[in-house]
Amino acid sequence: MAYVGGDPMKRHAGFVCLVILTLPLAMCATPEKSGYEEIDVGHCISCHQERTPALFQSWAESKHAKKGVHCVTCHIDHEAAFQTKSMVFPEKCGECHKKELAEFQQGRHSLGWDRMRVHGEYLGIPQEIRTAFCERCHIVQKRCNSCHTSHSFSLKEARDPESCASCHLGPDHPHKEMYETSLHGIVYKLTQDPDRAPRCVTCHMPGGTHNSSFGIARGPAGTKAQVVDLKQVPISKEEEERRREEMIGVCTGCHSRRFAKEHLDNADQVKEAGFKLQDQGMGVIQEAAKEGLLTPSLKDRMPHPTEGRTLVLSDPQLYIGTSYIERLFFTMFKFHSIRVWKSGYHFSPAYTHGFGWTEMQLDLIDIKEEAEKLRQMIQKQKK
Repeated sequence: MAYVGGDPMKRHAGFVCLVILTLPLAMCATPEKSGYEEIDVGHCISCHQERTPALFQSWAESKHAKKGVHCVTCHIDHEAAFQTKSMVFPEKCGECHKKELAEFQQGRHSLGWDRMRVHGEYLGIPQEIRTAFCERCHIVQKRCNSCHTSHSFSLKEARDPESCASCHLGPDHPHKEMYETSLHGIVYKLTQDPDRAPRCVTCHMPGGTHNSSFGIARGPAGTKAQVVDLKQVPISKEEEERRREEMIGVCTGCHSRRFAKEHLDNADQVKEAGFKLQDQGMGVIQEAAKEGLLTPSLKDRMPHPTEGRTLVLSDPQLYIGTSYIERLFFTMFKFHSIRVWKSGYHFSPAYTHGFGWTEMQLDLIDIKEEAEKLRQMIQKQKK
C-alpha cells in the first residue's frame, strides 16, 4: 500500500505496486460505452499522489480502491469535476449504492439544501455568513461526504458520533452536547463500545439505514410544534404511532418495552411543557404589538424576506432589525426551548433543566418585565 512520508524509494515502490494492483480492477469496474477508456487512470493516480497526497492516501486505503473504484468512476473527468467543484452528488453514488440512495431520499437530510434556500432566516443574513455557516451543513442534501469523509468513505468514521457533531452541535441544536451528557453518551465515551451504549446511528440510522428521519414521531424536526413529512404536511396520528413503534423497537434492543415507552412518553410531556412556556412568551409580545409598543414598529423596519410586514415569532423569526423584546423571545425559542424538548428525547438531565427549562423561565421573566417597561415609557411620553 502506498503511503505519504517516509523513505522516497519506499514511497515510489509502494506507488508502483498500487498502480499495478489497481489498474486491472479499475478497468473491470469501468462501465461499458462510457468514454472513460480514453482516460489514463494511472496518470490520474500518479498526478494526485504528488499534488493531493492526503486525498490520494485516503482513497488508497479505502474499500473503493480495493474494489477498483477510482477517480474517473466518480468524477468522470477534469472538466466535469471543475464544473461541480469536484462535488460528487448522491445520484452519482446511487448508481452503485441504490438502496442507500433510496433510503436517504426518505429522510430530511435529502431536503436540507432546498429548505434552507427559501428559509427566512437564511435570506435575512449576509451572503458571506450564509456561505460560512448555513451552507456548510445544509449541503448534506448534495454531498454524501458530509457524513462519509472524502475519498476514504470509512464506515467506522461515518458511524462515530463525532461525524454527526460536525453539524449537530451549538446553541440552536446541541445534539452532540446533549448526547455526551446523557448516560448513553458517557458510557460510550468510557467504553468506545457500541454494544454497551448507543451512538447517534444506533437510534437514528439503525441497521445502516440512510433514512435519518427514522422513528422521529413527536419531537419536531425544526422548531415547529408538529412533525411534518417531506412535503411539509403534519404526519397523521397513525404515522406518528408507527414511527414511535419503530423507535421503541430500537430501544428494546437494550431495555424493556415498558421502560422505553415510559421514557419516551415523559419526553413527550417535557416537549409539551416547553411549548406551553414558549406560547406564554409569545402572547406577551403579541399583546405588546397590539398596543404599539414595539420599536422599531413593523412599518418602520425592513419587511421579513418571506413573511412581509408582519410580526414573526418562532420559526422563521429573524434576529436582525427587530425590537429588544423580540430578541429576548428569539433566544427563548431558538436556543432554550429546543434544549428543553430535544434533551428530553436525548435523556440529558443538565440540558433539560439547567440549560433549558431554567433559562426559559428566566426568559419569560425578562420578556414580561420588558413589556411593562415599554408600557411605562409610553405612558410617560403621553403625559
